[in-house]
Amino acid sequence: MALLAQPLRLAYRHEVFPAALRWWLAGSVMRDWMRVVARGLRAELDRARSRAVTAEVAAGMFRRRLEALRDADPAWPSDERALALTMYALYHLWDAPKARWILDGAGGGPRSLAEHGRALSLLRRLDAEARWREVTVHLGEFLIVFTETVPERIPRTRQLLAKTCFELGVTYAERTCALFGIDPRSERPERAIEVLRMSEYLFRVNPEHESGADDATDTGYIVGNACPWFDRPGWRPGHCGIFGQFQNGVSSVFGLKYRLTQTIPRHGGDVCRIDLSPIPLRTKPGRSPAAGT
Repeated sequence: MALLAQPLRLAYRHEVFPAALRWWLAGSVMRDWMRVVARGLRAELDRARSRAVTAEVAAGMFRRRLEALRDADPAWPSDERALALTMYALYHLWDAPKARWILDGAGGGPRSLAEHGRALSLLRRLDAEARWREVTVHLGEFLIVFTETVPERIPRTRQLLAKTCFELGVTYAERTCALFGIDPRSERPERAIEVLRMSEYLFRVNPEHESGADDATDTGYIVGNACPWFDRPGWRPGHCGIFGQFQNGVSSVFGLKYRLTQTIPRHGGDVCRIDLSPIPLRTKPGRSPAAGT
């Protein structure tokens, strides 16, 4: 993997991954995301119930997406099994059997070779670019369904989800820096923006953007034309803040604080902006400036 690290870093920097790879990576990240959400719910629930709730939310999101697919292609099958088989294929779950529990709320994965074949047939209705564009919307749709259905039954779920996003951002940034040999203590805002853009690119966030960094003041910014979620039914300004905790977690690894200073849902217009600034030094003993917010 070390031999591929720098070519991969250049591919991210120039945003030139082929569509098939973007789709494959986005599907893998979505599977990991649901696993992390289920783990976060274990602060309130046992393992089995946390998975069941996550799979239930996923099923609600899958139904929204099947409706969107049928709006684009009225011939797309809408029977009970088509839902699970479509998502089994989009998430290429044949190569991740331990993650198939995410389909439990939608009836489970293929029950036979014939159903596996049907799943692949459904997948062939979309080319690689369309598969990627479809899966990139799932992250936001999941959050909409989660915040509409779960908080009424489980306390503190919004806070738990924000905390989960932050911790996932920290883990992502640490692993990315290790993989690509990025020193989070050097050229902090520039390197933070590079790592932030890696995740944004994969999920079609700010496809048109500009950014800037000032190493002298440890500040930076990204301005772009937002994400593929904010105009979906049910999206609220608060959702931007929850997901922003992922970017905040990434930034914290570089000793920086992330702020959403402009969003389309809250401020209108056609761009969103984030600003990076140094995390103030803390006086409490044993606390690292990059440990959190």
